[in-house]
Amino acid sequence: MYSAANWSDAVTGREGRIGVMKQVELRLALVFYGGVSLAIYMHGVSREVLNLVKASACHGAREAPDGTCADLAPSVRAYLDLFEAFEPEIKLRVVVDAIAGASAGGVNGIMLARAIAHDLPLESHRDLWLANADVTRLAKPQDGLTRYLKSGMSPVFDRMITSGLKSQIESVETREKLRLLTQSRWFTPPFSGSRFIGWMLDACAEMDKHWREGATLVPRGQTLDLFVTLTDYHGKRQRITLDDPAFIEEWEHRRILKFSCRHRTPGMIESALEPHYVPDLVFAARATSSFPGAFAPATIGEMDAVLEQRGEVWFNRAKFIRDTLGGEERDMMRRCFVDGSVVMNKPFAPVIEAIEERPAMREVVRRLVYVDPAPSAGSSGVLEGETVPGFFRVILASLAHIPRNEPVGDDLKAIEAKNRRARRLGELISAADPLVEAEVNRLLPPDDAEPPTVDELAACRAKANEVAHAQAGYAYLSYQTLKLQSLAERLAALIAALAHRAGVLLSEEVAVEAIRSRLREVNGATGSTKRSDTIIGFLRGLDVDYRIRRLRFVVRKLNGFYQVRAREAAAQNPDDLDALKSELYEQVDRLTQRWSGGFYASELCELAAAFARSPTTGTLGTVLDRLATAMDLGGLDRLHDDIFAVMTYNYLVPSLRQALTRAYVGFAFYDLVTLPVFQRNDFSEVNETLVDRISPNDATLLCDDGFALKGLALNMFGAFFNRSWREHDYLWGRLSAADRLVGIIQSSIGARRMPPEREQALRKKLFLAILEEERDYLTADPDLIAQVRALVEARFRPASAA
Repeated sequence: MYSAANWSDAVTGREGRIGVMKQVELRLALVFYGGVSLAIYMHGVSREVLNLVKASACHGAREAPDGTCADLAPSVRAYLDLFEAFEPEIKLRVVVDAIAGASAGGVNGIMLARAIAHDLPLESHRDLWLANADVTRLAKPQDGLTRYLKSGMSPVFDRMITSGLKSQIESVETREKLRLLTQSRWFTPPFSGSRFIGWMLDACAEMDKHWREGATLVPRGQTLDLFVTLTDYHGKRQRITLDDPAFIEEWEHRRILKFSCRHRTPGMIESALEPHYVPDLVFAARATSSFPGAFAPATIGEMDAVLEQRGEVWFNRAKFIRDTLGGEERDMMRRCFVDGSVVMNKPFAPVIEAIEERPAMREVVRRLVYVDPAPSAGSSGVLEGETVPGFFRVILASLAHIPRNEPVGDDLKAIEAKNRRARRLGELISAADPLVEAEVNRLLPPDDAEPPTVDELAACRAKANEVAHAQAGYAYLSYQTLKLQSLAERLAALIAALAHRAGVLLSEEVAVEAIRSRLREVNGATGSTKRSDTIIGFLRGLDVDYRIRRLRFVVRKLNGFYQVRAREAAAQNPDDLDALKSELYEQVDRLTQRWSGGFYASELCELAAAFARSPTTGTLGTVLDRLATAMDLGGLDRLHDDIFAVMTYNYLVPSLRQALTRAYVGFAFYDLVTLPVFQRNDFSEVNETLVDRISPNDATLLCDDGFALKGLALNMFGAFFNRSWREHDYLWGRLSAADRLVGIIQSSIGARRMPPEREQALRKKLFLAILEEERDYLTADPDLIAQVRALVEARFRPASAA
């Protein structure tokens, strides 16, 4: 990242190049559903996602850390061949922005996020599922006389199994393990949470044997977010304001835990997914997969006991309880957590929110991909024979089936609403362009004159703000009111966070009202279209979001340059566009940090705590003044002017430089139009987010209509009873994911698709590479690999040989 003092030295001497290939980023957000033993299928999917991302990093080897591209697996090399097949026209990059998971999907999401964040392998997780995800390893057999008495009932259990489950359990192994399960403790959860914790810790330790400092598959300047859903059994009381009564109190049982990895600069990675945080992640995995009735609820005490028994330390325990779980230790020690699928089996909402403002360094294509192993499982809504379900069936459906199968329509409608908003935003800006450009052209030097200096640019920007606000008339009142209200809420949340760091709780509602009272005193109770110097100073010193919107708006303008085909603009080097865009996002990141409580020194925390204890105008004024000083937005404004005066001159051809400068200087005009309509900061990427699914039903190249995962048997617990079933589902998870990921890439490239025969050859190579990698590990069914290989050869047989 550059400072104002070294811009000129950093950018002199660059030469534009003509004819470089087009660069496209495919940005993925992943959602893993719950599904009990179908977790094994999802692990196969996560293996392929990791292989694809690894191949992408190696394809852009300039940014890959040392060691990232050594000893690549055959499947990774197959994906590399796929990327190279688009060249020389397209250089494709795949980036994972966010991962969300519930229950079994949460476990896989955690391990995949760790692997991407720190370039770690997932082979140890394969062994966890294939060896340990077995009822004989998970269950605790009953000892003593009770077990002896139950063993005498084996013939009865055998008849029940045969008559009730019929063809689902033709396997002798499965039948025997069902019989063993019936000899476990009755009326207590049969599976051991402590054992599961131990296996997860072991799997993470195996991953971390491959740890390399600074290694990551997250591109520089990007963040990978992980969301894991839990169900808080006791719930958290929340107050909702009404008219009469004044408020009500309800219980919120859903908790969404967030972990992030931020790759700031080479070698500088801020990550909650590294080895230091493994106990945090393992607790999240244990809690999200605590299927009701199968596992006892997860508790902090259980985690403490396992770590103590293993002689391991939970270094981040206090911070995890306070910041991630969101409570005090005394309270959290009494709480217990059950399966995240009970309240949120399909966690679309967190990733939708996360990707809305996620930066992209190149032309971007966005996909939200959800993994649903059983899209048509179950018989809900189908009335056959008995229309009134029995006693136990109602209980099971209410506790597990219905919550897990709630539709995702609301979330998908939210994505469509975002897409519509993006289209409307683009239309609104396009309509305003001619009027704004005419106004800004009166302020900037003519296009054939020397580019403005830093001071001239700053003066033009300030004058444009004045003119825009003066011309707005009465519309400025609503615009300013909206900005002040929004800023009051942001500042209240920040001050509350600072007070919390000092150990004092502060209600955001109290802080908001105090800030609004202060603004009313300054601006007058009735408001005015005349801008007071005090209000102007307040906004200049504290309005971080205005600066963020301005830079994101400029990025939006810059994105359009990738598509420009004018003769002069054709000489523009896309690498220079990438470099400028990356620096703009560095500045957005700097601004965003101003809303984080961790950005500020402890002195400010104490001042916020003093305001929390005595919320007076005087204490509030002191906090706001110190915040404005610490934010130093005036200094950042000067740095941004420097960037536009110097970097655009060296990086952009004249026509594009002039267009970008007009957008930067004239942003105040656009903000007056767009902020009251959209009330958001999402100018950065006006792109639609399309939705794709990975499931056996969608991988049509190899899976016929009658194909079914083995884990669907026994109410989705089937794979826990048979190793060959686990191996089957895991392999098909990899194969169906490979099929779908290639299809998603092809659809993202659009009109620039490769020839069909080339695509088929690459798919076949990828499928055979997966089979070769797994041949020595999947041995429970000696015919599995051979049968699938024969299927691949048959499906991809040349037409002349058919």
